Amino acid sequence: MVSFSAAWTAQAQAPARGANAAKLSLIQALVCEEVKEGIPANPAIAFSISVGKIYCYTLFDQISEDTVVYHHWYFRDKPSARIRLSLRHPRWSTFSSIQLREADKGPWRVEIIDAGGRLLKNLRFSVTD
Repeated sequence: MVSFSAAWTAQAQAPARGANAAKLSLIQALVCEEVKEGIPANPAIAFSISVGKIYCYTLFDQISEDTVVYHHWYFRDKPSARIRLSLRHPRWSTFSSIQLREADKGPWRVEIIDAGGRLLKNLRFSVTD
């Protein structure tokens, strides 16, 4: 089961591919066990299935206008979730999450995509026993 969580907005949609995509700078991107009061905790590249839930946290700066970013989750190179997240001018952090099941052991990745469809970061991690 995949669950969607976000600091502000989380909707599954395809990226808008406009020529006027807002300029922004990705300051921090990581996968972690928890986000408490907007702060990521226990980042890693391997997570035990017993954690139950993992998060993709992103922090942006130099956002010229309100825009969106996408977290595309992949399990074994197959799409698992596409989450649309809002960003606000001038600096903003946001996150998405997945609920882990026993069948989710193996390689994962999250692609962070801007509103114009540009890949900003690719985060690889594994879920293990």
